[in-house]
Amino acid sequence: MKHRIKNFSEENSIESAEIIKKLTFLNTEDGLKQCLNDADFYLDIVRTFVEDNAIEDLKKFYYGNDWSGYRVKVHSLKSSSAYIGAEELREKAKRMEEAAKKQDVEYINLHHHQLLVLYEDVLRNIDVLLPKWKNHTGTSTIKHFTISVVDDSKLNRQVVSEVLSDVYNIVEAGSGVEFFQQLDSGIRPDLVLLDVHMPMEDGHDIIKKLKADDKYVNIPVVFMTIDNDLSTELQGFEEGAVDFITKPLNPSLLLARINRILDLYYLQSNLQEEIKVRTKAILDKSQQMSTMLDQIIQALANTIDAKDKYTKGHSDRVSKYSVMLAKQMGYSEDQQQKIRYAGLLHDIGKIGIPDEIINKPAKLSPDEFAVIKSHSAIGGDILKTITSVREVFEAARWHHEHYDGTGYPDGLMARDIPEVARIICVADAYDAMTSIRPYRHEAFNQYEVRSEIEKELGKQFDPFIGNCMLQIIAEDTDFKLHE
Repeated sequence: MKHRIKNFSEENSIESAEIIKKLTFLNTEDGLKQCLNDADFYLDIVRTFVEDNAIEDLKKFYYGNDWSGYRVKVHSLKSSSAYIGAEELREKAKRMEEAAKKQDVEYINLHHHQLLVLYEDVLRNIDVLLPKWKNHTGTSTIKHFTISVVDDSKLNRQVVSEVLSDVYNIVEAGSGVEFFQQLDSGIRPDLVLLDVHMPMEDGHDIIKKLKADDKYVNIPVVFMTIDNDLSTELQGFEEGAVDFITKPLNPSLLLARINRILDLYYLQSNLQEEIKVRTKAILDKSQQMSTMLDQIIQALANTIDAKDKYTKGHSDRVSKYSVMLAKQMGYSEDQQQKIRYAGLLHDIGKIGIPDEIINKPAKLSPDEFAVIKSHSAIGGDILKTITSVREVFEAARWHHEHYDGTGYPDGLMARDIPEVARIICVADAYDAMTSIRPYRHEAFNQYEVRSEIEKELGKQFDPFIGNCMLQIIAEDTDFKLHE
């Protein structure tokens, strides 16, 4: 026995075959096969597809990062799309299901909006073509948009309502006062159809007042006017209108223009939300990468210090002193971070020095000292490929260069030595003087440290940076900086 579509009202009843012919955006042949070639059954399935739309659920799961729930919804969408012959939507849902299964958030972020737009288009196109159903009070199951029609002519409002009410929620207002009362009551339209010529407040007055309120400034406004006057249109566009429609209203043109404007509005609104989501994802990923970089560099610094039993914590302290100097010199927070990395990794070349030389308790021979000195060149070679933070390479290779050119490995002098290396040089020397070393059983006191730095200004140390260190020492009245 043939299936009948019982919910269609008698005045709008159309033969099933005629309806199916209009569903040109669907593969109805394939859909009919899914429904045993029963046209009425197929249209019942199409109608159910509209009634069961899951757009809000997809949004909820997407913005909540609930990929398990998202996967269930796109799986269901894939299946239901196949039943009605919505091939492109089915393929899109299938790919999104696979991405959700893998939790491929980057792919989902790139394609979620496209899925919603395609889904919305299919739902709206179906909704326009299917007849009204009994006991449905004339409202559509997918009326996601509300349109306010502000016009003192009841006839004009009725024409708009007749044309658009099958697709959109229509709220009528006979004046600007009534319109703003509706806004105050909580009605927030997605588009305003606004008559230009009205008593009391005209359309120009109303749009100025609307656009002056931050809550409503982004609502698109379309002017309706009997005028065919360029100056009126120019004034309207300057006031923020997005389009003009000339009276008497042409139903086909009205529907086409409103669809186009709201599609664009929907796209812009969702793009803004997409941008927020994508930006947050990028920031989160950037923070994760930054944290991982910190942990890797800290692990390397710990490895360096673990190799030399006499200098435990040396890299951390040099890094700390270097950041203090950078701050004293007016470096930005970003520059200070690079200086911190440079301080942590300045001795990475010691990885290539034999343990028996690094940890030798007695005085080093000239040959052994030459091997120790090679750590700066080794460190430079290790870090030279890091171009994003060049400071780590510069510090590793040249932190033993002296301002007067007597240092190593390249004998650079004065401003030829990168500033980061000159900073590390001072911080490194401060830590060496305030720590116990195998060649010195007691650390220098604060007076001795100050005297040594003053003596080496312009020799080992850059005079400006050395004086910055002296200022830091002067403020360290309790000598808390040393280990």
